Amino acid sequence: MSLFSELRLLRTARPLSGLRARELVVPVLAGSLTMLASITLTVVSAWLITRAWEMPPVMDLTVAVTAVRALGISRAAFRYIERLVSHDLALKTAGRARSNAYAALASSPARALGMGRGALLTRLGTDIDSVSDVIVRAVVPAGVAGLTAIIAVGFTASLSLPVAGILLTGLILAATVPPALAARGVRTAEARRATAVEAYTAAVDRVLSDSAALRVRGDMDTALSTADGRARDYAAAEESGSGAGAIGAAGSLWIHGFTVIGVLAVAASLFVADGSPAHSPQWLAVLVLLSLAAFESISLLPDAAIAVTRASGAAGRLGSLSGDADEPGPRLLDCPDSPDIDARGLVYGRDRELGVCDLFLPFGARHEIVAPSGSGKTTLLLTLAGLLPARAGSVRIGGIDPAVLGNGITFSPEDAHIFATTVRDNLAIGAPGASDAEMTGVLGAVGLAEWVRGLPEGLSTVLASGSGSLSGGQRRRLLLARALLTDSPILLLDEPTEHLDATGSAEVLALLARDELPGRRARRTVVVVRHPR
Repeated sequence: MSLFSELRLLRTARPLSGLRARELVVPVLAGSLTMLASITLTVVSAWLITRAWEMPPVMDLTVAVTAVRALGISRAAFRYIERLVSHDLALKTAGRARSNAYAALASSPARALGMGRGALLTRLGTDIDSVSDVIVRAVVPAGVAGLTAIIAVGFTASLSLPVAGILLTGLILAATVPPALAARGVRTAEARRATAVEAYTAAVDRVLSDSAALRVRGDMDTALSTADGRARDYAAAEESGSGAGAIGAAGSLWIHGFTVIGVLAVAASLFVADGSPAHSPQWLAVLVLLSLAAFESISLLPDAAIAVTRASGAAGRLGSLSGDADEPGPRLLDCPDSPDIDARGLVYGRDRELGVCDLFLPFGARHEIVAPSGSGKTTLLLTLAGLLPARAGSVRIGGIDPAVLGNGITFSPEDAHIFATTVRDNLAIGAPGASDAEMTGVLGAVGLAEWVRGLPEGLSTVLASGSGSLSGGQRRRLLLARALLTDSPILLLDEPTEHLDATGSAEVLALLARDELPGRRARRTVVVVRHPR
């Protein structure tokens, strides 16, 4: 893949980021003013040095001395402004990209559920940061380099066309060859880096999110060792691309050096004609020092090419979240009122085959799957719910593909989120129209009546720490109440007895085995998966 192909791929992230071309005008102008202040400072300094060598009256140098001071101050001021506006734009772009990514995931949960946790966290974190970082590291520097190069060559042409030709040639070579070499060198390393950061994120997330369970099972040391190994792999992958930056920087310096030598040679030959100076010493000094200053903005382009290469990979991965915004999704169908579940030769799994299922459940049936961790229980539920595509075989809910059902199935995941809001709001997620009486009744049915009565404001009590405000058993019962408040004819429950003692687990399973369930709908099909005890 060439650098131009990577630039085209990067454009695919534009709908997600919402970046508009007009937003780049202010950062590019601020950066260009910074570079122009630097170039002008060099030009005025060259004139001042050579003019002072001629020892003119001091008053002849006053304006130039004042200009040097003003340009030195203005360059720092413009640099500060450019950093403010470019970083502000990058942060806004990252914010928009995350909002749009979450909206895309909300509109199509299968996109999120089809990825591992580490992959999803990487896309919502590192990948979005990489794409927005291109604004600061590539887009603005490239715009600044192009604008200042045009002005520098134009000014040089007003003094000498041959010198301007040499400077233009050098700038074009410096803007194309070193960035291409740098991008080519980092391209292979980037694939390794992307894989390493995903594995590292997944390992760290497991330690942080499952710390209690890991300690209980005695697996914390193993998990920490795995995370440490992933961190080392990530660091090695980061360093593997450092040579590309060195190649780009070295190439830029060589081209810069040869260009300055060429400018000096041509300008010196034009300086003297017929044995006498044809131009002033200031003319010669300005041309030579201008060729030095003109490369300041171009020297940033190898790093910009590396940023584009890395961000293009991130943009491609983000495409799995955003999908094609112009392509309408499938028309969602209503679920029959009394659907059965019919799975035939259903092969389920994400990256590999985890199992095969043949299952027929008439409406109102109860089905329990007991299997150890890693056997694919959650993946099977996701496939039955239509949130993950089947690897082979078929599943039908009331004769309809579950992927195109707009309602009818409630999947309650083991790690479902408890929000830092009121108890009422947490329950209303599945049933926005549920009354307080319905909520209180269901909470009592799942064993939380005493807990609710003890809350300072009842259902209006804010769970300030989300899941941290509840014990493991309370959280599990609250999630079950949330599912029972829905009017879905099918409930797929992932580990509804997790963190409950033997008595509590038996109570919940007995509740779910009743012919008539509490909540919005008395008769439902219930599928439960859990660990063996």
